[in-house]
Amino acid sequence: MSGAGLAVPVAVLAVGLAAANPDSAALTQLGLAGEWAVDCQKPLGDDNPHVTFAAPGDQPPQYIESGAQGPVGAGFISNVRALSGGQIALTLTVTENFGGQSSTIVMNNVVLKDGNRFRFFEVKTGDGRVSVSGGVEKTKGEATKWLQKCGG
Repeated sequence: MSGAGLAVPVAVLAVGLAAANPDSAALTQLGLAGEWAVDCQKPLGDDNPHVTFAAPGDQPPQYIESGAQGPVGAGFISNVRALSGGQIALTLTVTENFGGQSSTIVMNNVVLKDGNRFRFFEVKTGDGRVSVSGGVEKTKGEATKWLQKCGG
């Protein structure tokens, strides 16, 4: 069989990959796409939030956090990149609407991924406020919780 028969499938694959959003592709490649929870076997709760990294292919990826009352926060993800030591950097942009007024918060995050679990290691807002440093939540003085991947 000649190599010419492979040209069309490779070209179709190249077009498909070119249309993919690079941040969605990076989330998928780095293993963050999907649903995560402190304990996937237990229902949503204040002590068991669920986090989803939605990587819809050609659209910007989204971060969705859900608690006992349903979705509690969502935002767009950008600048996804691998760092050394199992760390992944990403920027999360959240727009909130309160009383008819809209505000946007940009957070620069580093997550630490270890197999099928991750936790937030650094969280810093665009104006320099740090809420997580070295894996410790500043307000509580406690280590951030590991979340495990639910499903495949």
